[in-house]
Amino acid sequence: MSKASSPEDVATVEAEIAQMELEEKKLLSELEACRREEDEMVVELARQRRQEEQLRREEEDFWLSVAEYQLDLEEDEEERAATAAAITYATDELQRLRRSSVLNEMFHISQEGPFGTINGFRLGRLPEQLVPWEEVNAAWGQACLLLDALVKRCGLPTTQYRLLPRGSHSAVQVAGDVLELYSSDGGLSRFFLDRRFDLAMSAFLGCLREVARFLQRDPAMRLPFKIEGDK
Repeated sequence: MSKASSPEDVATVEAEIAQMELEEKKLLSELEACRREEDEMVVELARQRRQEEQLRREEEDFWLSVAEYQLDLEEDEEERAATAAAITYATDELQRLRRSSVLNEMFHISQEGPFGTINGFRLGRLPEQLVPWEEVNAAWGQACLLLDALVKRCGLPTTQYRLLPRGSHSAVQVAGDVLELYSSDGGLSRFFLDRRFDLAMSAFLGCLREVARFLQRDPAMRLPFKIEGDK
């Protein structure tokens, strides 16, 4: 028969049981804390993975934007280069046009022996050099066209002369009278025609003198020859 437990033994056992229960509760509490921490770590890991994926997509978008920007930059540089080339060409053309006169391009004035020429046509006749009237008339037609262009270009106020450029049959109108700026060979009619031709040439020089006087308001503008009377 077993020996009966003493009160001291019972107290000791009960104390040990109580201690074990406390330790069990402590372990259960620690286990619960570990589970909560594990859950939090799982949540944090998922968050970090989502953030990593977001960063990866943002990085891809960034490099795609860089590539597009580089392409746009190259296109812009090409466009700027083309624009700069166009501006340079236009500027050069403008400077060339400023240096050259349209009238200089249209009317080439020179000299051939004793005759002045305009666009290759001799302007005059001599007894020893009978330039064909067709050529002389063509020269006067070119001169009339040039002077008419000058009158319109310089904005000359109303003048008593009105130029009528009509090629080889040009004329100058003075006070309602149309004077033929051309002539021809032969016949009694030539005497009267030459007289009107002389008057037409004088009227032409009169108009030229008015243009010169108007232009010479600018001190820098000077004619190479003086016009006195009908010469």
